[in-house]
Amino acid sequence: MISGLSDLLVATGFDSWFPGGPDSLFFLILLAVGSAVTGGLPMFMTPGFEFSLNRVFVFTMFFLFPIRSAAFFALASVAAGAALRMAFSIRRFWRFSLSGLLMTAVLFLGPGVVAAYRPDISVQIALLYALPVLLALELILNIACSRETYELSTFTGRMLISYLATLPLTLMVVIMVIHSGRLGMGLALTGLIGFSFIGRSINRKHEWNTMRISEISQQDRLATKLMESSSYGEFLGILRKNLLSDPESDVTALTRSGGDHGWILWGRSDHTGLQETDLKGEIPGKGSFNRGFTAGKTSGTALGLSDNRELVLLITGPEKDSLVGMPSSLLENLVLLLEHTWEAVGHSVRSERSFLAAAVMLARLADAKDDYTHGHSLRVADLSCALGRHLGLSSSKVQTLRVAAILHDIGKLAIPASILTKRGLLTRKEREIVEAHSLEGARIVSGLSGYEEVARIIMSHHERLDGMGYPEGISGEDIPFMARIVAVADTFDAITSDRSYHSISGWEKALESIKAERGDKFDARIVSALEKVITEEYGEMA
Repeated sequence: MISGLSDLLVATGFDSWFPGGPDSLFFLILLAVGSAVTGGLPMFMTPGFEFSLNRVFVFTMFFLFPIRSAAFFALASVAAGAALRMAFSIRRFWRFSLSGLLMTAVLFLGPGVVAAYRPDISVQIALLYALPVLLALELILNIACSRETYELSTFTGRMLISYLATLPLTLMVVIMVIHSGRLGMGLALTGLIGFSFIGRSINRKHEWNTMRISEISQQDRLATKLMESSSYGEFLGILRKNLLSDPESDVTALTRSGGDHGWILWGRSDHTGLQETDLKGEIPGKGSFNRGFTAGKTSGTALGLSDNRELVLLITGPEKDSLVGMPSSLLENLVLLLEHTWEAVGHSVRSERSFLAAAVMLARLADAKDDYTHGHSLRVADLSCALGRHLGLSSSKVQTLRVAAILHDIGKLAIPASILTKRGLLTRKEREIVEAHSLEGARIVSGLSGYEEVARIIMSHHERLDGMGYPEGISGEDIPFMARIVAVADTFDAITSDRSYHSISGWEKALESIKAERGDKFDARIVSALEKVITEEYGEMA
């Protein structure tokens, strides 16, 4: 290649390529170096735009030197810049290469086209005529090559500003070379490359800070989602969705147990008791990894989450090492986040279980006041949850539904047993007392912090879609959806139970009775769900 270039220079004449002698060659080499370095390592990059000073050096070549020489060294600088991008894994390799070729082609051909119409115009002025065309073509090229979505006006404005910034810098370099020769060239090259690297450093620091802020914000959102978990399984499901993308990868948690088993391995759908002998590998300390850890039949990379080594996150599958390369500051934040949210969910689960145990006891007390409603509240709760799951309620909503269904008749504790167990028709006054049980139940539960939705369900479980229910006479969508579910489950169990005011009925009769009142008393969607749930349950038993 060098010999070919030498032959070309000899054949065409050195002076025609470098009219200024060796200095011209020296200047062109320096300008090509500046163009390659600033183009290969751009000062500023965003998802849809980048800015570099390579145009300053290329424009200077065409302003000061013959078109052929400038084009040759411009192409060489584009090739060198592309090589730098490949070496440093800089994005937009092809876009940069195409843009450099386009710029060189326009600057090489542009003066000739202008001269055909205006022979009296100098090459330098002709280059100015070519710049708007180059700007338009580069804009089209960048839009065609970009995969990002952006405002066209914003992108066009940035491109225009980059050209407006390039022209005075080009003029500065031209003046420095003309008036100060090698000294001016050296100062211009050093200054622009230095300025480019300073800008690049500042931009990369900004990008780093932006990325860290984004990652911390993502961790904050993850913490909020994890805190809403109603079980360890839901916790791990949320964690897997946010940390892993490969369907073959999974996340489990290993905790020390105070029971018969030394450890418990928690999964998204179940948990397993393990002994010390079921663990293979050292349990990592807080914030440390063990890539070859095995718990029972589960093997993967373990991350310690607690100082006492009693809480471990175990990631399996192709993405088992996805957290290993995380920056230490972010990993530390993530470990603290997981440790505290796991403990908070555990506390919530234990509190919820304790509350449910108390609620079941209260429900049994309420049912015990009437021999004919023994176990009624628990049956209503089981059917309500089955309906809720069939209707697509989240696990947390199903849990709220369970509590409300268990306690839906708790207000009967305030009703005299003589009225609840009375045979025959109730008087108007007695019926008003019975119907007040939903108000009494809501009043009892409303005193508990965090159970406002449960109280509202208890209050409204005897309302009707047509507004003929009690205690408020509300209708349609004003009735909470979960209260409508409890209403259907409550009525089904009431019809199929042996009560003082009617004899036992089969499930078919109960279902037909409820279907007859859909749209007036009951929500049609819930009645359809009841039909499917009951048919599946009793149909298999038949």
